[in-house]
Amino acid sequence: MPSTAQVAQLSRFYVSGTPGTALNLAAVSKASKAALTYSTAAVPSAGDVLLFGSVTGMPEITGLLGIVQATPTPTATSCTVSIDSSGFASAGTTGTATPQTFAKVGNVQDFTPDGGTATIIDVTNMDSLAKEKRQGLQDNGNYSLSYDADDTDTGQLALIAARAAQSVVVFKQTYPGGLKVRAWQGFVQKISEPAAGVDKVLRSSATLVVTGPIFRG
Repeated sequence: MPSTAQVAQLSRFYVSGTPGTALNLAAVSKASKAALTYSTAAVPSAGDVLLFGSVTGMPEITGLLGIVQATPTPTATSCTVSIDSSGFASAGTTGTATPQTFAKVGNVQDFTPDGGTATIIDVTNMDSLAKEKRQGLQDNGNYSLSYDADDTDTGQLALIAARAAQSVVVFKQTYPGGLKVRAWQGFVQKISEPAAGVDKVLRSSATLVVTGPIFRG
């Protein structure tokens, strides 16, 4: 079978800035990919990320990130996002979904997720014949990011600002070759000052901590 491996070149890493104007929702469907209807607004693009506020009738969607889908084509009054709402209790009505704006982190050499882990809960009792365990909550871990330092790059400056403000922000990754966009919330735990050496460029690194799920779409 031919390999389906994808070349990583042209992958991009983004950090959010000031949010855009919220979409005023009129309806959110129960579906494997939730369909949104809203008051007339700027047409979202495929790959845009929406952060959901409170939605009447669908509390489960509050705080989730929805990645706008290319099909069906987004319009000024409707789009579909990569949130499986089919298991939610009911369809949503009024509420908000706020488009996130992003700055690309420049000069990135690599970004690497550590994969996270899950808590192991010991449920052994006096009747157990051996250790019994259950899987606890997922921890989606950290990302390490390496980049050539540029004190004028808007994305690198956004990382520094997020760390200074101790803010939870939205991060987005895009890949070539048809892989899905990833989006998640997190904070900047550490940024190294540029490392210097003979016959080297000035390179920095950052550690980003994921809070909550990683969304794909």
